[in-house]
Amino acid sequence: MEKKKGGGKKLNLIICGISFIVMIVYLLFVDKLENVLDALRNINPIFIVICVIFMIGYWLCESGTVYIMLKSMHPDISLWHTWLVTIIGQYFNCITPSASGGQPMQAYYLVKFKVPLGTGLTALLSRFIVYQFVLTLYSIFTLIVGFGQFGEDLSRKGLMPFVFIGFVINTAVIVVLFGIALWKTGTLKIANWIITLLSRIHILKKPIKQRLYITREVNKFYSNFGFLKKNVKIIIKSCLLTFVQLTLYLSISYVLYRGFGKNDVSLLQIISYQAYVLMISSFIPLPGAMGAAELGYAGFFGDIFGSYTGVSTMLWRIFTFYLPIIAGMIFILTLKNKGIEEPDSKEISNEIFETEQASAEEATINKE
Repeated sequence: MEKKKGGGKKLNLIICGISFIVMIVYLLFVDKLENVLDALRNINPIFIVICVIFMIGYWLCESGTVYIMLKSMHPDISLWHTWLVTIIGQYFNCITPSASGGQPMQAYYLVKFKVPLGTGLTALLSRFIVYQFVLTLYSIFTLIVGFGQFGEDLSRKGLMPFVFIGFVINTAVIVVLFGIALWKTGTLKIANWIITLLSRIHILKKPIKQRLYITREVNKFYSNFGFLKKNVKIIIKSCLLTFVQLTLYLSISYVLYRGFGKNDVSLLQIISYQAYVLMISSFIPLPGAMGAAELGYAGFFGDIFGSYTGVSTMLWRIFTFYLPIIAGMIFILTLKNKGIEEPDSKEISNEIFETEQASAEEATINKE
């Protein structure tokens, strides 16, 4: 049994490693070694440092958001602990499909830092709601403001359908979340109707299991909206920090662009294109949206970076995908040396499920 523990994580790490090798080989095959080395020599090293600073700022903003959420419920939490949890969450988000592994692991490590599991889950889920809300607003802003400037360029490249698909998916997520907040019973009825329809046309198996899962998730998010509605100041602070966080992340491509000595394209256009790549790739069910992220980046930024497209894609992935993996591994090993072992993901899921069930039962008793 011990050999199987962590097997999925190791496999995902191997896949990430293979993905990196494939990216390098493809880059050398398409751009040739001399051109790659020439591009790397042409980029200003100061801008590489700025990219790293932006990623650190990105992590700090997220840890600050989690800290603000937790502080109101658990005053003893330290910013250092939320920083550790953020890096660990980024690591597991990168190596698991659809970034599904980050939150459970963050909840586990918060427990190790003496934060009650229910409190940690409330903070993490509330942070997710705020993040999704700000990302959707960011997407709307870039579409409305930027469409007139570069909509024709996107249409010419055949990318506009992908932009709208990504926008619709992200908007649908936030609509569902607000539906849960304002109309929980109706949202559950609609969800159950969809499950029934899909099971009748034999697309969905085990409808009872899916109904139980949906009911549990809806109750969980409804409970967290209750926390947010009672803490308006926390929402405002968290939204501002999340806005800064996303701006830092989306600006990394612009830093690389300027690092190559280019200045013909506006910051707005590059941030917008980066937001579209994020929207489109965030729901690809692969660790780090491997393949889709690189192809999307090359598709949107091909004309902007020109001959530097391949190298800029590689550097962007190193900063936003491989750097969090390396940093996360370092912090996990550091905590392991202090006696905090990395858990099995199934054990975490079971523990979280039991906690949520207990919270739901307690809420029902209090209501009665």
